[in-house]
Amino acid sequence: MRKKFTSVEKHEAVKRYLTSTMSYRQLAKQIGIDYSALRYWVKLVEYHGDQAFVFPYTKYSVAFKLKVIQFIEEKGYSIREASALFHIPLYKVFGCL
Repeated sequence: MRKKFTSVEKHEAVKRYLTSTMSYRQLAKQIGIDYSALRYWVKLVEYHGDQAFVFPYTKYSVAFKLKVIQFIEEKGYSIREASALFHIPLYKVFGCL
């Protein structure tokens, strides 16, 4: 069964990544997650600091969802990076597409 990480554990993993010479893959393997999830956590912290893992419940408007999709297409961002930048849960972005 997959472990659910608390926001504190996620912050600790990001700090560990940023202060070590380990690659995303090495650290992710060590803590038992996919490296793309760790990369997503790092981006969230980069964009939102201490509030990175606090996602308020929000119903996103169609206009906002379209803005995110257009941003992804125009800027060539990945879905994960756009999710981190706009600070919306990843599953909400997938729900738009």
